[in-house]
Amino acid sequence: MSKTFNQQDYNDVRRPQGLDQASLPRHNTDQYEDKLITESENYKMYLSGANLSITIEDKHTGALIHSTVEGDSRENNKQWLGFINSGVVLNVIDGFNEAVQADLLNNNNLIEINEINNGFRADVAFPDLGFAFQISVRLEGDELLVEIPNETIMESIDKFHIGAINLFPMLGNSYLGEKEGYMFIPDGNGAIIYLNDKEGRLSGGYSQLVYGDDVGFKDQSTQSLLWGGFQTVNEAEKILAPVFGMIHTDDEIGFLGIIESGAERASIEAYPNGVKISYNRIYPKFLLRKVFKQPTSNSNTGVVDDFEEERTKYDIKVRYKLLSGDSADYVGLALSFREYLLENYEIQRHEYDYNTRIDFIGTEREEWLMSTKNVTMTTIDNIRDIYRDLEEEGIRDILSIYKGWQKGGINRVPIKKYKADRNIGGTKDLTALIKDINESNRKLYLYHDALRINPGEFNTTFNVVKRIDKRLYQESTYMDVYEEMYYLIPKRSEYHMKKLQKDYLKTGISDLALAGVSNNLFTYTYSGKEYSRKDTMDAYTTMLNNIDGDFNLILEQPFAYMWKYTHAFLDIPVGSSQYNFVDEEIPFLTISTKGIMPLYSEYINFEANKEEFFLKLVETGVYPSFLITWEDSSNLIYTNSADVYSSKYSIYKNSIIEYSLALKEVNDAVKDAFIVGHDRMASGLTIVTYDSGVKVYVNYSDEVQSIDGYTIEAMSYKVGE
Repeated sequence: MSKTFNQQDYNDVRRPQGLDQASLPRHNTDQYEDKLITESENYKMYLSGANLSITIEDKHTGALIHSTVEGDSRENNKQWLGFINSGVVLNVIDGFNEAVQADLLNNNNLIEINEINNGFRADVAFPDLGFAFQISVRLEGDELLVEIPNETIMESIDKFHIGAINLFPMLGNSYLGEKEGYMFIPDGNGAIIYLNDKEGRLSGGYSQLVYGDDVGFKDQSTQSLLWGGFQTVNEAEKILAPVFGMIHTDDEIGFLGIIESGAERASIEAYPNGVKISYNRIYPKFLLRKVFKQPTSNSNTGVVDDFEEERTKYDIKVRYKLLSGDSADYVGLALSFREYLLENYEIQRHEYDYNTRIDFIGTEREEWLMSTKNVTMTTIDNIRDIYRDLEEEGIRDILSIYKGWQKGGINRVPIKKYKADRNIGGTKDLTALIKDINESNRKLYLYHDALRINPGEFNTTFNVVKRIDKRLYQESTYMDVYEEMYYLIPKRSEYHMKKLQKDYLKTGISDLALAGVSNNLFTYTYSGKEYSRKDTMDAYTTMLNNIDGDFNLILEQPFAYMWKYTHAFLDIPVGSSQYNFVDEEIPFLTISTKGIMPLYSEYINFEANKEEFFLKLVETGVYPSFLITWEDSSNLIYTNSADVYSSKYSIYKNSIIEYSLALKEVNDAVKDAFIVGHDRMASGLTIVTYDSGVKVYVNYSDEVQSIDGYTIEAMSYKVGE
């Protein structure tokens, strides 16, 4: 936010183009000054038309949610006053400068409001910039629906382009610590930022793209590595679901925002008070275009500014589910989202039983002379021995994923046909193993990364992703054998999947663990054409639609639009990125999805505090996951799996047994019930309530605690009624 347009800027620009004067909106906002527009059984909606400011009132309590900060002139400059007093704020690209703002206070605008069923529609124009769009706002029962149809967005002056649309950026705002409550951000399993006065301690907030970074624009500069080879900073958790929320606990009112359309190119912006201004605010930001650096030569010695020639075309649609009373808390947010998932995401509630997830690494490669040589970690016979050994200990409830089963090992991707590495036992033996495991009512899934291609193993001249600047995207592995991976264009991923589909089905293989395409979206160029994240999402969705009927799919940490295809959620996070502005982690995702499908954790092997992690699994209802090898993990030290520093079965056998017995007992009590309550006590005790009436008490403290007639030992748990 470095610049706001002023009249002199407009006078200095010659504009042969512009909006059609005859079609400009007929300005009529004077008729709408805090006017009651519509009401439902529980809420009223008021409109101040001049700045598209809406107010939601709880009819039973009088509690209010405001979308602007009317008349504020505290410490804010003209630009920020425009931001906090506008229902819609545009980021404008002026030439190649994208740090320009257009709002409804500082910029010449025309707004024509028409009342419609349950709400209003506003035609908005910025004549001096050549922009126009239409926004509709409807109060439907306990939901607020806001839409900007793509077909109504107009840009008519070459010099100016819309970079992004900030939609109701101050909805639910609060000043310093005047309100009690929190903002919910979809970081990992979920996190909240309190609305208390931060006293100027924070310099930044939360700004993340829904569905992760876009590698088509991502900076590929070299990271600072420990000893030149070890990444020391963990990447932030990706946003897996397009949600956000605001709760005012003192007024018992709030909302869950769900991006219904446009999520693939939206970001969630959440800023506590003291970051630029003294207001807490959370909102979605929809990107239409970006400025980027375009190299002027193959050697990258020079760059020029450029921007996307075509804006990404999509409808913007956000549904705000309004919450009041006892529902106005983070549990209410999660329950509201679960209800929404079952009604709108075509997600079926699966019938499932408890399983411990035990994944295996088959083969890897290490450097050898001028080539590489095989490193065998877990053979087919080893897996049979492990299953047999665990069964003798009473452990039969197992789900497994076999990684590195294919010829050439785990990093020989893409997999082009069903052919197992001879070092693990070969294709015939693998087929027999899968058949035997299926007949014992267990599951062994073959791991398939449908996104990546290894340039050290395959020709990558064609069908690989290039960034928006036409440069090849290279994913660093920070390992020595294969230093980088490339991404296949979506059409090529689908091509390989179709071929494999026939190959797998011919041999009776129907259980696949799909990775790569399940949690990556990107802008890319190929053959001179630009493809958006929406194009990528549509291509992957089509691919899964085509194979869903033939395969039992489980997806690795899938984005929400893919949840309807998966029979289990792999690698669901139970924590967050632990940003310094986050005040508390919450189990939003697990409350929303527990009881819909089985949830499996990330690998326990690599958790620093295994005792606390175990209690989190009890609390969230997530099933444990182990990454296992028959051979010692030290054999992997010169491979691309060198970061697997502990995996030997003989070391983890007792842990597998202990986790399986304990968590199966918890699961047998709760089964596939839904979580309906989650209470955290100041004492360190958490109580999880299921709709079956079962309660799980988890004591994270160092002291024995008693409640409801139960005694819970320190760092322990108890299942009760």
